[in-house]
Amino acid sequence: MRAVVTGANGFVAGHLIDHLLDEDDTVLAFTRTNNCQLALSEQLNTGVWDITTPASVGIVQQIREFNPEVIYHLAAISVRSRCGATEPSEEATLVNVQGSRHIAECCLLLPHVPKLIFTSSVYVYGSSYDRITRVNEASEVCPDNGYGISKLMAEHALLKYGETLPLIIARAFQHTGPRQRGSLLIPEWVHKLQREPSPLEVYNLQTWIDYSDARDVARAYRILAQEAPTGQIYNVGSGTAVQSGEILHTLQAILGTSKQATESNPGENFLPIADIQKIQSQTSWQPEYVLQQTLQDFVNEFNT
Repeated sequence: MRAVVTGANGFVAGHLIDHLLDEDDTVLAFTRTNNCQLALSEQLNTGVWDITTPASVGIVQQIREFNPEVIYHLAAISVRSRCGATEPSEEATLVNVQGSRHIAECCLLLPHVPKLIFTSSVYVYGSSYDRITRVNEASEVCPDNGYGISKLMAEHALLKYGETLPLIIARAFQHTGPRQRGSLLIPEWVHKLQREPSPLEVYNLQTWIDYSDARDVARAYRILAQEAPTGQIYNVGSGTAVQSGEILHTLQAILGTSKQATESNPGENFLPIADIQKIQSQTSWQPEYVLQQTLQDFVNEFNT
């Protein structure tokens, strides 16, 4: 397949591009600025596009000449502090919502309109439940933070193009894996376990969460592009609830540590858990990685 990937310097995009190349796809990868971290090859070309502005004549021509069968739209602002607490920030609106419109409009300028795989988020379902709750694609959407609201706004904006835009929406649940960095749960905890004395201060050990391996997520996106009917929404998650304290326990076992932890925000919390029956029944995708292996691979790569 000939595939365009936006947000190519991102964590999941890196795994997606690796997977596409492993499957002998040809990739045109776009980054916001001219600092692409990817190694070019005959199968991989790059471009620069800040999606807060419409595609220039030059960008449209580059994509037209590449003639993609699918565009994987991963570019987004996902850092919660930058997205707004209760309403989308200006930056989140420009990138996540208006940027998605610009991607769609570019698709429609091409002679052969490609499939658009839009990566949405678990946070369209909200982030606070009173018990373990599995949500499916027909469940109520009730985003309660700027990021989730911006992703739902983007979904609605793309769906308005109707049948002129062959769209598939993938609602990705939390994911981790090798190469993840930043102030996220797994990288932060591994850093603390390796560098800080006991007792460690952590945010919460009683949050129930659905964690996937980013490599499984990347495979899901490609399989959706190949096998799923357009105009559909799919959850992409593990379908399994795990408590954050269990993740910390597993990381301690992998690292050979036995540090005490204190919670800065104690209490039981419940994030939505993915019902993945739809993607499993309509495509050949199945999760391949169990969380233990994902965490082991993360630690191995983190320490290299």
